[in-house]
Amino acid sequence: MADSRPRVSLLRFGAPGPYVASMLFAGLLWLPIRLWEEWDGSAQVAVVRAGLGAVIWGFAFFFTLSRFGKPRPAEADRAAAWAVTETALRRGEPPADEVGRAAVTDDLSAVRRGALFGAAGGVVLLGPLIVLAVRAGWELAGVGFGIVLVAVLAEAVRTGRRERRLRAALTPVQDG
Repeated sequence: MADSRPRVSLLRFGAPGPYVASMLFAGLLWLPIRLWEEWDGSAQVAVVRAGLGAVIWGFAFFFTLSRFGKPRPAEADRAAAWAVTETALRRGEPPADEVGRAAVTDDLSAVRRGALFGAAGGVVLLGPLIVLAVRAGWELAGVGFGIVLVAVLAEAVRTGRRERRLRAALTPVQDG
């Protein structure tokens, strides 16, 4: 019988990459529904409402998968290595053992990709939503999108700095 437990993450990225991916997924789910509801109304309002759903439900998807998702047995080693990497990022120092250092070294490129994807994806997704919200007369939604964009960018910068600091700590110092 197949294992029905969900995967921990389809995308192993550093923060805020998984949230932006969840937000994009939720937005793609909400957009046809909102366009259907606004059939005779404004398409801008439908897109803004879909964006609001994306921001809220994207967080719900991300939280649910990260909190309650269990790795499949075949992915247990990968999930454990990712947990070591996340711990090293939070602490700002690499693990003392060689296995942990190797796991962190392997995952640092994914951490960097997550920070870059999160920043770029957040700007590409939330920037136009801010403009559309203001044009549609939904200024409060535009402010909300702006707040989320600032949080996404701040998290991307924080993750990038932590990744660089951890990469520098893992690089052996060569006397020359």
